[in-house]
Amino acid sequence: MGDRQAVQQNINSLLSKIDDADPDMRYMSLNDLYGVLSGPNTSFLSNDQILSTKLAEGILSALNDQHGDVQNQALKCLGPLVVRLPLDSLRLLLEKLSNLTSSQTIDTSVPNTALRVIVTALPRPQPGRAPEADANMAYSAVSTVLIPRLIGAGPSTSQRRGSVTKGMLEKDPAKGFSSDAIDVVVQVASCFGTLLKEDELTALEKAVMSIIDNDTAGTVVTKRALAAISALVLHFSDSQLATFVSELVERFNSPQLSTVHRRHLIAAVGSLARTVPGKFGPHLPTLAPFIFSAVGEDNLERIQLDNAHSIPSAA
Repeated sequence: MGDRQAVQQNINSLLSKIDDADPDMRYMSLNDLYGVLSGPNTSFLSNDQILSTKLAEGILSALNDQHGDVQNQALKCLGPLVVRLPLDSLRLLLEKLSNLTSSQTIDTSVPNTALRVIVTALPRPQPGRAPEADANMAYSAVSTVLIPRLIGAGPSTSQRRGSVTKGMLEKDPAKGFSSDAIDVVVQVASCFGTLLKEDELTALEKAVMSIIDNDTAGTVVTKRALAAISALVLHFSDSQLATFVSELVERFNSPQLSTVHRRHLIAAVGSLARTVPGKFGPHLPTLAPFIFSAVGEDNLERIQLDNAHSIPSAA
C-alpha cells in the first residue's frame, strides 16, 4: 500500500510540472513519467479511475505543446499508459483524440499519430489463438469509439441537437483528405483485423474507396488509401470480396469514369491481386477485361512508338 501511495504522489508531482513555463522542465517531467508508467508498480491504474483519467488529460495537454520534443515525449508516454487504463478512460482518451483530428487550429497530424501509437500499443489478438480478455477489451474501445469516428455519419457528441459527427476520412473543405487518418485505418486493420465485424470492414472499405473515387485526391493520399484497402481486404470473407469486386465492376462501367478514376481503380485491382492472390484468382476473368481495355490499340501503338523513340540509335 505504501508503494502505491508513493507512486501516486510521484505521478501527481510529475503531472503538476507538465504546465511549467520552462519547456525543459516539461520535457523532463514527461521523461520521468514515462519511466514510472513503464515500471511494474503502476498496474493499479486499471482500478484507479480518477488518477488514470488525470494522467490521460495531462498527456493530452502536452500533445498540444509548442515544443516538438515535449510533444514527442508525450506521444511516447501514451504507449505504457493505455495498457494500464480502465476501459472507460481508454474510450474517453480515444474520443478526445479523434475529436482533435477535426480541429482547424492545431496540427492534426499529432492526434492522428497519437491514435496510431495507442492502437499499436494495445493488446491485440495473436494469430492462431483465441483472443484474450485484454485484447477483447481493447477491441471494444476501438470498435465503439474509433471506428465510428473514422467513418463518420453518426450522432455527434456535441450538444447541438441533430448534429452529425464528421468522419476522419471525409474531405475537409480547407485541408482536403487526411493521409494521417488513412494511416490510422491501416493500423486498426493490421492490429485488430481478425476481430473486426463484417459491417465494420465494409464501412471502412466504403469510406476509403470514397477517397480513391475522388479525382481531387492527391497522389500521396491515394497511395495511402490503396494501402488501407490492402489491409482491409486481407480480412474479407469470400462473399464480401465478391461484393467488392461487383462494386469495382460498376465503377468501371460508369459512363462518367474519368481517366484518373480509371487509373485509381486499376491500382485497386492490383492491390487485390497482391494482397489476396488466392481469393482474387476466381475474380480475374471478371476484372481483367477492364484492365486490358484501358490499353487499347491506340494506346498500344503510342506505347510502342514511345518505346521506339526512347531507344538510342546505333552509332
